[in-house]
Amino acid sequence: MTQCCFLRVRPLFFWFWSFHHRMALALCLQVLCSLCGWLSLYISFCHLNKHRSYEWSCRLVTFTHGVLSIGLSAYIGFIDGPWPFTHPGSPNTPLQVHVLCLTLGYFIFDLGCIWRFAWRKSIKKYHAWRSRRSEERQLKHNGHLKIH
Repeated sequence: MTQCCFLRVRPLFFWFWSFHHRMALALCLQVLCSLCGWLSLYISFCHLNKHRSYEWSCRLVTFTHGVLSIGLSAYIGFIDGPWPFTHPGSPNTPLQVHVLCLTLGYFIFDLGCIWRFAWRKSIKKYHAWRSRRSEERQLKHNGHLKIH
């Protein structure tokens, strides 16, 4: 009899698990599409502003994200609802989930930009520090500065 109950519960468990699995996959797909959208916008800005640096184009994407996220958040908070002060902690609406995925995709893009640009800058600063340090070593002789 327990085997019969186990067989009844098992399909329900797999349906429930596959439902959450599909939802997680859909969210990951939305985040990936968002990341591709931000990368496409960045590449477009790079081509349109060839006379500017790549970091300039990254800042334009940042500005675009700021304007878009403020506008969408205001729409969700004031027009679409639910009002966050009267219904705190209520389940997210589909629009809220889309905006969250859009923002997460942007944050992944921005993290990549940060690594691409603190690494090149960090390497340049490291090489400058090493060259200054080697110059200081050449100036020192027995603990004293050389007199030229």
